[in-house]
Amino acid sequence: MVEDSNAPEQSSLSSDSISKSEKNTKIYFDTNQLYYIRRIAEESQGFEFGDYGWPNNPKLAQDIRALCYIVALQYEWDLDFCSSDASFAEVKLRVDRKAQDTRDAWVLFAKGLKEDQSLRHIPFLPDWPVSGHLSLEFIDDPADRVIVRHFASVGADVLLTSDDHILKHKERLAELNLTVMRPYEWLNDFLKELRGGEDAVDWLERILFGIRKG
Repeated sequence: MVEDSNAPEQSSLSSDSISKSEKNTKIYFDTNQLYYIRRIAEESQGFEFGDYGWPNNPKLAQDIRALCYIVALQYEWDLDFCSSDASFAEVKLRVDRKAQDTRDAWVLFAKGLKEDQSLRHIPFLPDWPVSGHLSLEFIDDPADRVIVRHFASVGADVLLTSDDHILKHKERLAELNLTVMRPYEWLNDFLKELRGGEDAVDWLERILFGIRKG
């Protein structure tokens, strides 16, 4: 990578330069995203954003690179992060180290939420019978259904997840007016009017750090 002396000013990252509706974009994080937020928080000390080489899955690596910018630029882009209570409730049921790290990360993350978005402890009931269009029987994992139902109930604009078991149903969920996307996919769409044909993360790294691939 080389320095780009012609990099645009960082002011172009402000919400005023992004065409969107008057209300803030409301984002709901799936359980796995909470863990990645924890890793980002740990590894960003002394490193530039985007330097996360630990995922061995290329799509997951893309998602995590995108997620670090979504979190870091929340206020510049007028993003509202939901408390994602069902995701927090799910991880509380597990006892492994990853779950503990994720719980700790989410408690810290929730401290930055607005007062009306504070973390709430709700029951996680994957076997609870639900009828109607939100029964979501086409989603195989009952725990995933709980996440999607709670996402629907809070009126968030998008559920960000890297879980292929949910993502494979994105078209069917869209028919229910439920938008489910990978963080990488969402970021590219969010910045489509600014980045041209450039990858969103590459564009951001060029804007923020004056670095381009070459």
